Amino acid sequence: MRQNAQVAMVNDPNVSRAFGALNETVDPQRSLQHNLAEYDGKRQMANGKPHRRGVLILGTEPRISVPIARSLNRKGIPVAIAALSRKEAPVKSRAVCEFAYLPSYQDYPTEFIQALASLARARDLDMLIPATDAALDAVSQNYHELNQILCIASPPPHVVEHVLNKESTLEIARQAGIRVPRQYEINGEHDLESLSRILQFPLVAKPRRKSSAETFKARYFHSLEQLREGFASGQLDGVLLQEFCPGVGVGVEILRNAGQCVAVFQHRRIKEVPYAGGAAVVAIAEPPNPELVAIAQNLLHALAWEGVAMVEFRWNPTDHAAVLMEVNGRYWGTVSLPIQAGVDFPWYQWQLAHGDKPAVPASYAAGVRWRWSAGYLRRVRGMLPTCTKTGGSMQRKDLLASALDFMPSIHDALWSWSDPVPATTEAFRAVKQLLVSDVGVIIKKLRALTARAARQQASAKA
Repeated sequence: MRQNAQVAMVNDPNVSRAFGALNETVDPQRSLQHNLAEYDGKRQMANGKPHRRGVLILGTEPRISVPIARSLNRKGIPVAIAALSRKEAPVKSRAVCEFAYLPSYQDYPTEFIQALASLARARDLDMLIPATDAALDAVSQNYHELNQILCIASPPPHVVEHVLNKESTLEIARQAGIRVPRQYEINGEHDLESLSRILQFPLVAKPRRKSSAETFKARYFHSLEQLREGFASGQLDGVLLQEFCPGVGVGVEILRNAGQCVAVFQHRRIKEVPYAGGAAVVAIAEPPNPELVAIAQNLLHALAWEGVAMVEFRWNPTDHAAVLMEVNGRYWGTVSLPIQAGVDFPWYQWQLAHGDKPAVPASYAAGVRWRWSAGYLRRVRGMLPTCTKTGGSMQRKDLLASALDFMPSIHDALWSWSDPVPATTEAFRAVKQLLVSDVGVIIKKLRALTARAARQQASAKA
């Protein structure tokens, strides 16, 4: 779709006529979910065969959007994917009927809504799933307009804001009696010096808010000098500075509807990118820990959350203490793992939105292992410089064991023999990005050497 395409305003009568078949069956006093269910039922009766309208996935992170698309496509539900920026690479998959670029929701909000409405009309879509934090932010900022077009698979803006704002999430958790990391309020180098005596390293810096403007997920600082350099560079302006919590990353994924838990799943991170901690590149399905599930449920209840969410903990196996890290108010990076283990979150959520009761299994296949290959490549590349230095023995052992993570028994986040393009495309892009980055570093070093040689030559002549 071209950004300058002429489309109707969402509050324009033309759009209402485009959704005429739906308007004839809906009652504005009833919930959109009930209206969708009634409309689908009438179309099934009219045509004599099941008809399922399509879903729009907003956001292009392949390891999230593609598994959702495949899940719904297996049930006969058409899926379109839309990008929020031209900088995002297109998603190509047999499970995706159309890919489109939308105008910037921040710079051109009216055009953004218009283009989305046009796509929904053209592809007969009735549900919108935000698949990234930026998508969640875009939907939240335009919630009331979009809710007139599609069933939105996320809560209202005032609820979403508490999840996008990490300080708000942690404060609500603290009030609910949930353990959170100790936090330091440092707004500049002056505050840093005054608090230097009480800081306990290592420390973790995180963006205060989840959005498309995030340049990093977490950065680790092991000394006061490193922290000084971070503030001096301006890279730590407006970040949360927290204590480092030892342990492993554990995610508790929950689907809630009408205040009740419909489905639950738990995974543990085995390896992350970067090496010190970040996104999962190897994970394993675990049986739900009743204590962690109870904490996650209490937090989501305090947030008044409805729909899917992943509550992330740092769990210490030594003392079994769990510390809340954050809440992802949308589908998470390991979403294909529960699907592979037997918990099909996207399908259950679609059923609930259309008035059906999902048949959620009483248990799932704990022990299933999962790998994100493109992220694994980035992790390995990031570890190489450390491996050559003194003290890098752990990283060297980790690299030597990497072959085991590519055993056939480990499920890939994206690979499918029947739909290989998403995995191969993402791997190619990852390799290309790493090569471009390395070439850039080499060129930078060569320029520095050339400049130094030129200075030495000039000094010798003088």
